[in-house]
Amino acid sequence: MDRADLALLEVLQDDSSLSIAELAERVALSSSACHRRIKALEQAGVIAGYGARLEPAGLGLTVEVFVEITLTSQSREAMDRFERTVGDFEEILECHLMSGAADYLLRIAAHDLGEYDQIHRDCLARLPGVSSMRSSFSLRRIKTMRGYPTRRMHRP
Repeated sequence: MDRADLALLEVLQDDSSLSIAELAERVALSSSACHRRIKALEQAGVIAGYGARLEPAGLGLTVEVFVEITLTSQSREAMDRFERTVGDFEEILECHLMSGAADYLLRIAAHDLGEYDQIHRDCLARLPGVSSMRSSFSLRRIKTMRGYPTRRMHRP
């Protein structure tokens, strides 16, 4: 990737609804060059998709929970089974395989504590092979991810 690709990625992360002409103008490329580069970045898997960033509070999701999961076994089969099951629950927004004390870190958003209790009973309690689970509640979001840093990617 060169500086033009990185500039395109930065602008797209900020606002993917811009037209090709607007994108091209912002990164000082022709519309056809801009379009070719975007298609190449999509085909290379750098651009995974497009969508709107939603504000959780705007949806009434005021409780954000991070759940540390430790499995009874770290066998390939146990981990594969756990990961497949996590994929079945839309309530689990993210799942990360971790190093350290916990095996996995989950992120969940809920309307209130009552809904989180339901998610805990209906989803988390059904995850296979769990030996321990620890929930931490976000008190306040300080910074929201708005995209990956692209400025530091290009080194001369």
